[in-house]
Amino acid sequence: MGDSIPIGTVTVPKQARSKQTRENIIQAAMRLFEELGYEKTTSNEIASAAGVSVGSFYVYFTDKRQVLLEVFDRVADELFKNVFESLKPEDLFGPELRPRIHQAITKAITDKQKQAGLHRVIWELVLKDEEFAARSRALMDRSRAKLHEILSLASKANLTWELDVEAATFMVHRVVFDISQDYITGCVKFDQERAIDSLTDMICRFLFKPKD
Repeated sequence: MGDSIPIGTVTVPKQARSKQTRENIIQAAMRLFEELGYEKTTSNEIASAAGVSVGSFYVYFTDKRQVLLEVFDRVADELFKNVFESLKPEDLFGPELRPRIHQAITKAITDKQKQAGLHRVIWELVLKDEEFAARSRALMDRSRAKLHEILSLASKANLTWELDVEAATFMVHRVVFDISQDYITGCVKFDQERAIDSLTDMICRFLFKPKD
């Protein structure tokens, strides 16, 4: 209960106090989604945890689904930034390429694990809610495009073996994403450090020629 959409429109805050109230609601929702899951969390509980009235909640959000959409965008942006700050195009030409790849893979896995419950909630909605699914596809397209940019540069610089860059991008992206999902959902129990080390070696050997 407490999740019906009231009549009216939500407010986009302009004042610092209103922005902080909205942020408090988002942070409270993230904690509750992480702890209780999406279905068991209500808008009323989010409002209470944020220290605001239910009426104030509905000033900023129509329902808990809208809050989670906001959370999704925030989590997606943070994950994208952290992964690709670990592996930049200029790193292709330095001596630390393998450590950079290892760091990017580690970020893709461990950043999700820090908020595993939240990522599980989001993934459940991706599987049954078209708007979440569309945002997930947009995130996938964005990260593949960035990876494709990096691999295209490496290929043109003759740093890689002869590659179908588009297919290689798809496979590397898919493997890292699937493994990261498997760890947060508990589908695999294999030692994580060994898995990351082996995956790093596999990607390096698949893509890149040995440096002289």
